[in-house]
Amino acid sequence: MIIVGLSALFVINLFSLMRLYNAITEETVKIALLCIEESDIEEIEFRLKEISGRSDDEQHISIFKAFTFDVEASEEEEDKSEKSSQILDVFGQLMKEVRLVAHQYIDSILPVNMQVLDSLIASNFKNKGISAGVFYSELVDLNTGRVLASSRPATMQTKTAFYQYEFDTENKLAFQVYTTSMTGSVLKRMSGMLVSTLLTIALLGYAFGYFIRVVIRQKTLEEMKRDFTNNMTHELNTPISVAYSAIDTLIHFRQGESREKRAKYLNICLEQLTRLRDMVEHILSMSMDKNTTIDLNRSNIELMPLFDRIAGQQKLKAAKNVEITWRVQPANLTVFADETHLDNIINNLLDNAIKYSADNVKIDVRSYTAGDRCIISIKDDGVGISKENQKHIFDKFYRSPQGNRHNVKGFGLGLFYVKTMIERHNGEITVKSALNKGAEFIIKLPIG
Repeated sequence: MIIVGLSALFVINLFSLMRLYNAITEETVKIALLCIEESDIEEIEFRLKEISGRSDDEQHISIFKAFTFDVEASEEEEDKSEKSSQILDVFGQLMKEVRLVAHQYIDSILPVNMQVLDSLIASNFKNKGISAGVFYSELVDLNTGRVLASSRPATMQTKTAFYQYEFDTENKLAFQVYTTSMTGSVLKRMSGMLVSTLLTIALLGYAFGYFIRVVIRQKTLEEMKRDFTNNMTHELNTPISVAYSAIDTLIHFRQGESREKRAKYLNICLEQLTRLRDMVEHILSMSMDKNTTIDLNRSNIELMPLFDRIAGQQKLKAAKNVEITWRVQPANLTVFADETHLDNIINNLLDNAIKYSADNVKIDVRSYTAGDRCIISIKDDGVGISKENQKHIFDKFYRSPQGNRHNVKGFGLGLFYVKTMIERHNGEITVKSALNKGAEFIIKLPIG
């Protein structure tokens, strides 16, 4: 509906602009013809002065013309208006007759000065706001189409577009004035309307584009929330089912009578409930809003012992052959951070590196200084991340698609938590990766 509405608005505006363009074009043509008419009168005056300068004899032109119009008396306003209109028409016709006779008389003594006419037309164009130049003009006999006089330079090619002004209706003589395009003048006169219309369309287009982006983002977020709910249900159901089965075995299959078996099944229940508790705490801690205020207990943390401890934990709990190497330069390098959150950040990144790798995992952890920042690089040789997915991996609930693989568990909150906590430490995190070429996460934190 919005697309149809915007399209209709655009079409309506386009038609309105075209109608305005045509109307202004017609008006500009009328103004141009008026300029040519005024220039013709001024050119006659120019030649008349030249003739007067040649002779001391006074020149007189007599015009005899009979005009009739209805002058019946009437008190009605409409009759008065008609009479005024008739008088104006007669006066206008009289002026045309005077100009025509003057033209014919002066032309018989001195021919039209086409160069002066061009100059006068160009001047009148400028005074009337028409930004068009005059190429040349021609005096044409409309009966035969023959050019009687022309100001066209010999080196100039013949033009095709012209304005025609017939000044002698008796002998069918007219001026044809060749000019540059009037489009610039027309667009200049309608510039206000053009700018306002284009701005309106641009603003509507931007608003529509923004609206579409918001809708797509909301749709994506809803899909991620749905995936999160499905994953969470599956993940939470596993420890519940295991603990339920263990308790059911103790109660209904008399396994509790054996001390060893009782201890074994109770330990299973304890492990699964501990896992369930950890998962709930994990969800609560990582589903925080970015605007939530978190108190950080910062201190100078030496990285070498931290990496050593976390690497040992990851190797113990991994069900794969994991090789982790770490290098710290200088050996006593420290960062100013909250130890609990820094521990969680490194654990999350190492945990992901192990999850998204083959059975034999190699992880390279390096740390060094760059200016006033400590750089921590965690690089693996896993499945990698595509360029498209790299844009979203830090979004809440987002999990990189793995095709038909379902062996990698999680809620899509780990990297969201990592990015959020690094930013709370006034740091930043970036990723370099390509499909099937591993991934490298680079963290920048303040030096301790």
